[in-house]
Amino acid sequence: MEQSGRRLTAHPVESEQPGAESNYYQRATWVTKTVIFLNKGASKMYHPSVYDNLKIVLEGAVYDLDFAGVIEIVDRRDLVDLAVIGRSYSIDFIVSGISQSFKGNLTLNTNLENYATEKLKDNPEGAGSKVSIIIETPVYEIETDCKQLQSILKKWSEGDLKGDIQQKLTYIYGESRNVFSNTISIHLQKPFSEEEPERFSLVLEQVIASMKEMNEYFKGYKK
Repeated sequence: MEQSGRRLTAHPVESEQPGAESNYYQRATWVTKTVIFLNKGASKMYHPSVYDNLKIVLEGAVYDLDFAGVIEIVDRRDLVDLAVIGRSYSIDFIVSGISQSFKGNLTLNTNLENYATEKLKDNPEGAGSKVSIIIETPVYEIETDCKQLQSILKKWSEGDLKGDIQQKLTYIYGESRNVFSNTISIHLQKPFSEEEPERFSLVLEQVIASMKEMNEYFKGYKK
């Protein structure tokens, strides 16, 4: 159910409450597992795919943080690629309390192979969806700044959220080269499954922490 472009939730988190962000992370696992359980119970009418369930979990997790005032959602896309028979769900956001020059994005992807594994081989455990993260930042001194950003991103190169990290710098020809646009992409290696819905909460927590750390590095830097 939507109203003014935002999905309503039965348990909104008031942004002025102390510890609203931590309270969200504590109850996120219960909420997401409940959503998946309810969807699985609807098999007599319509059996949603693993991707459909994960999309609901991701959307709910991000919008809960928006309602809590931790982030602000600025865009979203729900796409079907008929050329390769793939689907993707993407949400763009900024983090409250830091410069709006830092933008975050989470994208959930699936393809025909995943869908066939689930439906034809009846193997939902092997039909996980991939998640990628994009963080947009400014860069002033290429070698110095990118090296520092890579150090901040080190947490994404280990553990359950290990991913392939890339920094891509661009600038507009004809304009000043005092600042470059840096697009950081992190493609998580381990697929997401219905059995671990709490991983979305961990991803969001780590993305927000990374963006805040980047903001601290650039605070008071060259404008």
